[in-house]
Amino acid sequence: MMNSSQVDDPGDRLPVWLTICQSYGIVFRNLGVFMALALLPIVLTFTIQEISRELVNHWEWPRRVRLLLEEPFRWLFWTVFAVAWHRYALLGQRDTTAWIQFRVGWREIRYLFYSAVVAIPLLGARVPTMVLIQNLQELSAATALWLSLMALMAIGLGLVVLIRFSFIFPSVSVERPTGFRRAWKETSGAGWRIFWVTFLASIPIGVIDRLLREVTLAMEPAVTRLGGGYFDNMLSRWMLGTQLAQLIFTFLFTAILVSALSLAFKDRTKWAPGKRVSPATA
Repeated sequence: MMNSSQVDDPGDRLPVWLTICQSYGIVFRNLGVFMALALLPIVLTFTIQEISRELVNHWEWPRRVRLLLEEPFRWLFWTVFAVAWHRYALLGQRDTTAWIQFRVGWREIRYLFYSAVVAIPLLGARVPTMVLIQNLQELSAATALWLSLMALMAIGLGLVVLIRFSFIFPSVSVERPTGFRRAWKETSGAGWRIFWVTFLASIPIGVIDRLLREVTLAMEPAVTRLGGGYFDNMLSRWMLGTQLAQLIFTFLFTAILVSALSLAFKDRTKWAPGKRVSPATA
């Protein structure tokens, strides 16, 4: 999957644990910068979630409609933050001195395009997985086995594509020339180490994020039955708190992942910033 035979000098290999520790250091030593970059995406994501929840409940639409309403906006807000954090991790400074930052431009559009293309195999894995989950009792053992194999193959292909093209994202963020062929070449011989760096770095925050998401989903039906606003009863207030906490940890998860990928990118490509652009005034 990820050929490591091309790296002959062990001293030239991407240091997995050092890179993970450095990625956590970038995030947790700069929580003020994190909030400046993540605050507006978090608020906008929460707002879209609430609007879509109200629409689905009011019109009694299926829950999957809510996902269709939320996902494009969630992806856009995630992209804005991911690009901004890539730039901070690689350049060592924000693009503005304003107390919050939110920018949608050509580099964010390119980042969004590349992430959509790279995600196709992993998104494709959802099809056999959903068929398997929703129809498990009606499916024959042979059909269930084939669907499981199809899902696993799609996931495996998706991980290869994601890792081997991953350097596109930091490159786009700092407006460095890139493309699928160049990214594939630059990750050659380091695929497994890039995988372990990003995977292991994301586990602690990812587990907390997932737990908070499950708690929110468990509380939502009861809160809907109670009706009213978030401050009308204790359960609604707890759900509001878990929703906001989950969103914060989602963006912390992204910051850790982006930091780890940015450091791996610098290590493998030997990229260094040129003349830095002075921060714009608010």
